[in-house]
Amino acid sequence: MSGMLSLFIFTGVFLTVFLLVLAVHQRFFASRVMVLQRLDNATTEVVTGREQASSPGMRVGLLRLMGHLGRAVPGMKNLKDTQANLIKARFFMKAEEFVGLTIVVGIFICLAIFLMTGSLLVGVIAGVLGLKLPGLLVDTRKKKISDAITRELPEALSIVTNGLRAGFSFPQALSVVCREMDGPLADEFSRVLRENQLGKPMGEALGDLQERTDNDDLNLMVSALLINRQVGGNLAEVLDNISHTIRERVRIKGEIQTLTAEGRISAVILSLLPVAVAGMIMVINPGYVSTLVQEPLGIIMIVLAIILQIIGIFVIRSMINLEV
Repeated sequence: MSGMLSLFIFTGVFLTVFLLVLAVHQRFFASRVMVLQRLDNATTEVVTGREQASSPGMRVGLLRLMGHLGRAVPGMKNLKDTQANLIKARFFMKAEEFVGLTIVVGIFICLAIFLMTGSLLVGVIAGVLGLKLPGLLVDTRKKKISDAITRELPEALSIVTNGLRAGFSFPQALSVVCREMDGPLADEFSRVLRENQLGKPMGEALGDLQERTDNDDLNLMVSALLINRQVGGNLAEVLDNISHTIRERVRIKGEIQTLTAEGRISAVILSLLPVAVAGMIMVINPGYVSTLVQEPLGIIMIVLAIILQIIGIFVIRSMINLEV
């Protein structure tokens, strides 16, 4: 109980200090934040036509504070890859702000585990692992968007193909997709059309689409479009063949997911079971686990168990992840 009480007290103190710093930052830098926000709104590209503007106030101040913290970290000057991943995952924040958020999450987890276990080493290990959580969230969101694009692409190609056969131009056929469909693919096509209407050549707009999405099926479509623009040919027939190929890939991936479902469930159970059992024992009988986290040999055993657990997760993932 004392550990849980300490955790609650720490959480309250952390939130109080954090909100106090945020309030002071808003009070003394409110005018500068407002000017910077107006500049961002005037100079930053609109990603999609369906996106809403960022809500002002506390969220803006929080992101600014995270940005200052991220820029204060040495060796964080080149963050192009981080920014690219944030764009692909549709997390509309700067790379510096993401770095600051990652640091705050790691520190919070480190202090929380330290108060619960009383072991500084275990707290530091948990904090280091906690630094990976925001990155895992970005990768998960990016994969989810990529899978959604793959599912929507065959239907979108069918609409484009039918439009081309009906006499529409390629931009007109894309506009039909944007009107008839709703999802990440329609948003990306809307941006392509908007950039083309503002003067960017269609080839460059499609190349930017490849960089933003990083989806193999969409890259296949864009490559076919770029080649067709150079050498000519029946674009409707090419897109129809690509649509059939993507549908077959999606079908085969579905069959693989079904066949590997047992292995994926086993991986989840084996990953969560030790953590769940340790948490239950800490709640039921904290003294039973205190020796394990206070003695050097127990700490070594915990570290080795975590390392072996991570190795086992990667081995199982390599066995069930099959490329199509």
